[in-house]
Amino acid sequence: MHRAMLLPIALPISAFRPKCSARPTVRGAGGSRGSAGESGVKGRRRQAGQSLFVALGLLLAGGAVLFAMFSAGQVAASKQRLTDTADAAAYSAGLWRARVLNYHAYSNRAIIANEVAIAQAVTLVSWARYFETLTRNAAQFATYLPAAEAVFAGVAQAAALASQAAQVAAEIEVPARGAEALGYKEILQTSQEILQLSTQSFGLSMVTAEVARANDPGYFAWVLPDPSQSWQTFTSRGESEVERQRLADLVVASLDGFTGGARSDEILTPIPSLCFRLMRMRKRGGTALTPDLQRWEAVDTLSFHLQTLSFFKCRERESIPLGWGAAEVGTEMRSIVQTGNDVWTNPRANGLASGAMTGVASYAGIARVRELNYEQLANAAFPTSGLAVVARQAGADVATAANRALASSRMLPLDHFAGDTNPHLWALSAAEVYFSRPPGAPARTEYASLFNPYWQVRLVAPTVAQRGVAQAYVH
Repeated sequence: MHRAMLLPIALPISAFRPKCSARPTVRGAGGSRGSAGESGVKGRRRQAGQSLFVALGLLLAGGAVLFAMFSAGQVAASKQRLTDTADAAAYSAGLWRARVLNYHAYSNRAIIANEVAIAQAVTLVSWARYFETLTRNAAQFATYLPAAEAVFAGVAQAAALASQAAQVAAEIEVPARGAEALGYKEILQTSQEILQLSTQSFGLSMVTAEVARANDPGYFAWVLPDPSQSWQTFTSRGESEVERQRLADLVVASLDGFTGGARSDEILTPIPSLCFRLMRMRKRGGTALTPDLQRWEAVDTLSFHLQTLSFFKCRERESIPLGWGAAEVGTEMRSIVQTGNDVWTNPRANGLASGAMTGVASYAGIARVRELNYEQLANAAFPTSGLAVVARQAGADVATAANRALASSRMLPLDHFAGDTNPHLWALSAAEVYFSRPPGAPARTEYASLFNPYWQVRLVAPTVAQRGVAQAYVH
């Protein structure tokens, strides 16, 4: 009966060992008897229990190592993702500044074209007035030629209508382009200042925060303040006369040949003189910007010059004004002040033109545009401007507050993060705006300016100063 009860216990163990026909009997200390097989089974049971504890310990240690590796991988992935977010935010902020500088370049070009159009308008009025008086005088002379009288009268009437049309067009175009409050030029100048404000730290932080949130709702990024204030002095609005004169020179250089050049001609007549030369008519004209940069004027004249012989010397003087016309926009002066283009060759005609000068007062003068502040630039030929962005993986409470603030288009104040002692991941990135001709453009050296839209952005290594400012926010 005793051996039958142990059989079921001994069978599984005996299955892994050789079978023996006889088992020795051993006597215990108390005189009881038992087989050697029963003693071996109990020893193996005790050894099997100890291995289980070791295996469990190794399993727990392995799990801890795997968990640590997984956590380290997650942290590394989070750091990389946050670093990429900081780079994207810094590049986006720099790109916005570059685009604003390019907008300044495009708008400056538009302002120059606007000034050129105003100069062309006043030139057209002057020329139309000149042609009107010339044909009217010709029609008066034609009264002595009945066959040509009707023709000259018709031409004079058409010239008068053209002069009126030019005057009406100028009265519409000049205020629309150059009026002080609502002119197209004033709108461009105002838009430059508005966009310039958007490039400051607060405006750029709106951009970086949106970029960070687009990457991950738990991320937040903002632009670090620049202690050197380099961006604030990078550009300036040209208020001084020297800066406005620089723009005026560009405008004058952009005028077409008819508007900006001397409208002069020498017309020989079949009338001989005592100087053994033919009499001639002199055509003079030109368009100019007055020295105060507040007025455009144009004048066109034609006069017959008489040549006489006096003391064996040939002298020439203006004899008969044949045609004259003048126009002005801006400050009304009712007089011709320009001295270039040899316009004073016909002084009598100039006097008549001044007396009949037409003008349009709605002109605010040469624009005040935004340009590079060359005096404040370390490298005036190829200046650069940098910025730094800090990105942070915010906690749940901070992320919720950031999303709520962004939803209402309001930026969280920077000190919201400065006093937060909770451990978070931080990333610092920097970008730089620079001037360079685009790929594929003709190879030539071109210095930086706000008249060519070649401003670009690139990522750069943060400077020591930027790292120091960033540390102030991290700690």
